[in-house]
Amino acid sequence: MACKFNKQRASTILAEADLYGDSKILARWGVARQTLHNYRKRLSSDEELVQLFTLKKRMLLVDWQTDATRCLKTGLGRLTEIIPNATKEDADTIHAIAGACKIVGELKISYEALSEPTPDQQSQFAEATQTTA
Repeated sequence: MACKFNKQRASTILAEADLYGDSKILARWGVARQTLHNYRKRLSSDEELVQLFTLKKRMLLVDWQTDATRCLKTGLGRLTEIIPNATKEDADTIHAIAGACKIVGELKISYEALSEPTPDQQSQFAEATQTTA
């Protein structure tokens, strides 16, 4: 007996695979590569699946942005604690935290630069350009 296609599950697997890579998600969900291929094939013809996929991917990206912001705040907070009384022994720790903050910050900037602006951002940009014109 064939299983009923679960669009929620398929859209989640597709969104996660798109962001984190096929191998990791196949192992996480315990699905075969052929199943993922079939989900992608269905994505090209199933509008409801496309909508669910788009929504789930946006949600994952928002989670990523939240995690990145939290990481930056934590790292900068830790640097603020360490630096005032830093000794030579703290140099490696400071370097490691600063390096991690730099990488996460650059990823956030890249993501924001490559993302389509939200309607709110578009209206803010329009207001700003009208003010300066």
